[in-house]
Amino acid sequence: MRQIGMVELTRTLVLAVLMLSCGWVCAATAPVLDPSGGRVEDRLQLRTLLDQMEKAISNLDVEAAIQLMQPDAVVTWQNAEVSHGPEQIRAYYNRMIKGSTPIVKKFSPKATLGGPAVFYSDSAVAYGTTVDTFELSDGLSFQLKAAWSTTVTKTDGQWKVAALHFSTNLFDNALLNSAERLIWIAAVAAFAAGLLLAWLGLRLTRKA
Repeated sequence: MRQIGMVELTRTLVLAVLMLSCGWVCAATAPVLDPSGGRVEDRLQLRTLLDQMEKAISNLDVEAAIQLMQPDAVVTWQNAEVSHGPEQIRAYYNRMIKGSTPIVKKFSPKATLGGPAVFYSDSAVAYGTTVDTFELSDGLSFQLKAAWSTTVTKTDGQWKVAALHFSTNLFDNALLNSAERLIWIAAVAAFAAGLLLAWLGLRLTRKA
């Protein structure tokens, strides 16, 4: 009995250390892990995986991100474009980030878990929100609030991303709000220009 108790105590201490270690990495981005939910080791591995993916994306390191994915992974990006497999993911990255005329200069995500992952044997679904900071090559900077979800699968004891999906609010986002502001600015400028032209026309008519 005493030997079994020591085994259980050791297991508890190991889990506690793992949870504390994860706390340094995940405290700002994930809710407190509840051991009563079961599959604690798997949940810790998933949190580490998602943290590594966030860092890879933030560092614009496409190869590091691909290493965390299954060979046939599917990614649906913020612009609704879909990439299937490493080659398409690299092609998207190269078009957006690399090349002579890249679109994105800097990208920084801050992801948050929405709740505990849901497990289905050797697969799981996780979800949450993210605040993405973009700096485009033309100098425009903005933030987008988005939702994300991912399906992860376990192969040979290792969890990897099988699908990753981002979704942005179509009716309320920074780009749409900027466009609306530009429309209002253009309308006010056109109205002011119209008034100025009318005043100048009136002055010229009176002089004539």
